[in-house]
Order: sequence, then structure tokens, then C-alpha cells
Amino acid sequence: MKGRTAILILLGIFIVLGAVAGIIAYQLFYRQPFISQSTLAAMGSETPIDGTPGKSTPQRILTATPDISNPNITPPTPPASSPEVLNTPGPPETPGPLKKVCGTTGSYILLVVGTDVTSLDLKKDGAIGFRIIQVNFSGERITVYALPPELSMSASNLLLYGLTESSLANAFDTVYSVERSNADAISRASNADAQMINENLGILAAHYMVIDTSAVENYVNLMGSMDVKVGETYVSDEFDMQRGWQKLDGALVRKYTTVKSAESFGEWDRILRQNDVINSFRTLASQQDPVTFLRSFISQAEDGFATDLNNNQLVQLMCLANAIEPVRFRYYSLPQTRVTSKGEGVLVINDLDSLKANISNTLGSTGE
Repeated sequence: MKGRTAILILLGIFIVLGAVAGIIAYQLFYRQPFISQSTLAAMGSETPIDGTPGKSTPQRILTATPDISNPNITPPTPPASSPEVLNTPGPPETPGPLKKVCGTTGSYILLVVGTDVTSLDLKKDGAIGFRIIQVNFSGERITVYALPPELSMSASNLLLYGLTESSLANAFDTVYSVERSNADAISRASNADAQMINENLGILAAHYMVIDTSAVENYVNLMGSMDVKVGETYVSDEFDMQRGWQKLDGALVRKYTTVKSAESFGEWDRILRQNDVINSFRTLASQQDPVTFLRSFISQAEDGFATDLNNNQLVQLMCLANAIEPVRFRYYSLPQTRVTSKGEGVLVINDLDSLKANISNTLGSTGE
């Protein structure tokens, strides 16, 4: 009896010792992290980096005045992903060095305003075209997004000029008219539109460029004429233009880019004609050294050309335009379905969020 009791006591001791050993083994092997606690703590203290390397992010506008100390725009925080994406772990991405093209890297948004402020016809005197251009050196592409001058939006930045809402053209023309005696009138007018676009569409323009039709006319006359590939046959009271290649002098090029029909959506036709002329200038520029082309264009532009890009940046821009394949230089315009015509040359945005998404997606596309 005593021997049996002793055996049971020994078994009990072995069971207790086995349980303790099991708990220790579990703590040591199953709950031990593969990374040391100090490393985990360090990882948890790191600040996440905004943006996703290798993926497009929408641009936003603060001002058209560049940051000279940092010419490259840092991509802003991308929009939140869907819950499905957030809950699905993926492999970590390691950002590589940006590709250097034409001596530089990165990308920026350029606001280009076409004007006809020196026209003898006062009905055409003012801004006649607006384009948001994404210049992407590392991605080797240029994306052009046209906005109609009649596009109306809130203008809280123009309260000093007596405006709370304005079209893009009216905002530019108003500021330019008031500030005309100042040397930086063009810059102020461009910034006014850049701030409106920022407030309403969330696009960040780092630089601006204003080109007047007088500069275009003078340059074409300097060359003697320019071959323009007319996209569609155009008939008006002033002149007719057959589809296909046409040899135009400076005055006719100017008319071709400024005149538009009185229809509610006549602006879209003018946008296409302006694109025809832009393509012709690209063809001319591609046949010349960028420095030579810029020197000849600017020398006769007089007051018809203004930009905050310095000479080196202008050369880099021309270099990129000449270097990329045509498929990577793409044109887009605000879809007619996104706006409603209110008459008297006023276009109102139907769905602001939808339009912002459209522009963001377009500028973020590869252009292919």
C-alpha cells in the first residue's frame, strides 16, 4: 500500500514538472518573435513616409509662385485606398533613384495661359486658353489638360478685386487690368487663376507661363510661314480652313487659335485648333537645338511671353518635349458632360468631386 502511494506521488510530481516544462517551451519557442524586441520598438517609432513610390498621386495647388530652393515638387499624400486594399497586406516597395532625363528628375505642374491682350479687336482682348500641364521628367511624359476660359468657380482669393465667383478668363483679365501698371501684372493674374484652381480643383501648379498670340504671330512671320496640320475642316465668317496640312502666315495662325463659334460649347472646338498649333510648334522646335529655338522665340516675343521658369528650366522643358515619343505627349480637355452652360459664356461645374477625380486621374495617367 505504501509502495502504491509512493508511485502515485511520483507520477503527480512528473505531471507537474511536465506542465511547467511545456509552459516554458511555449514561451521560448512559440511566442518568441522572429525580430528582437528592440528592433520592433524601433520600427514602431518610425514616421510613415507620405506617398507610395512608383504610384501616381494627385497634384494640388497652393500657389503659382515656385519654391526656388526646392524646384522639385514632393508628391503629396495619396487618397485613401479602399478597405479591401488596406486590409490586404502586400510586399514592401523599395523606392529606387529617380531617372534623370534632360539633366533633371521629378515632375511639376505648369499653368499655361494663352492670351490675346494686344488684339485690335477688343472683343477678343484677354485670356483665351488655360492648360494644366504635368511635366514629368523621370516618367518621360507631358500631359496637357485644357480648361475652358468660361469655367466658373468660387474665387475667395479675389475679394480685394470685388469678386467672390468668377470664370478663369474674367479672373485673369480683372487682375491684369487692375495691376497693368505694375511690372508683375502678368504674374499676379496668373497666381490669381492658380489659387482659384487650387481652391476648387485641388491642383498644385509650381510654375506659370503666359503666351500671347502676338508672340506666336511674330515668330511665324519671322519664319516666313508655318505648316499646320488642321484636324477638322473649319468654316467661319472670317475664314475657312480645310482639313490637312496648311501653310499659314502669322496673322492666320493667330486667327485660327483665337476665333470660336457662338455655340454654348464652342470652346472645345477652339481647344482642338489651339492644339493643332501647339503640335506645329513642337515640330519646329524638334528640328532645332532647344537653346537656339528659345532664343529666337523669346527675342521677338517682346511682352508676349512671361514665365517664372528660368533659362535652364526652359531648356530642360524643350529638351523633354523633343525627346519623348508622341504617344507620351498627350492632350486632354475637361469633358463637356462635367459642366452646364448658363448662357453668356458661363460654364458651371455639375459635380465638383467628379471633376476633381477626372483631372486627378488624367494627370496621374501614363499618357499611353
